[in-house]
Amino acid sequence: MYINKLNMKSFTIIILLFFALSCKKKEPVVDYDGLEACGVSDPIHNLKWLHAEFELLEGGPEMNGIVLYTYEGREVIEVQNSVSSSINIHQYYCDGTKLDLENPDNFKKFKSERVEIGMLYGTKIWKTATRPK
Repeated sequence: MYINKLNMKSFTIIILLFFALSCKKKEPVVDYDGLEACGVSDPIHNLKWLHAEFELLEGGPEMNGIVLYTYEGREVIEVQNSVSSSINIHQYYCDGTKLDLENPDNFKKFKSERVEIGMLYGTKIWKTATRPK
């Protein structure tokens, strides 16, 4: 009887592992297939300010994202850090200057007029986020 319980536990564990490993989920972007931003290839490593922001990310690509947009004719990089409590102070121009989006009207305009170019890293975690009132 002891052997049967042990075999049943082993069988159950194997089945659970099989299903867990066979589940497909959307993989985060770790290598962005050569997407250029701000006139450089591999902007995460070739833009000093962006690399510094990247180094601050905790939790890996499933919990963070770096998204490239265009806004008002310029490229904007948004660093979506999973530990940030605010979503309107992490948008940067190519030179590392932050956009002034603390005013709710400015942030609303940015959200409605920006055009996503692609993911530079990770998962887009602020898909439908809005600034708290």
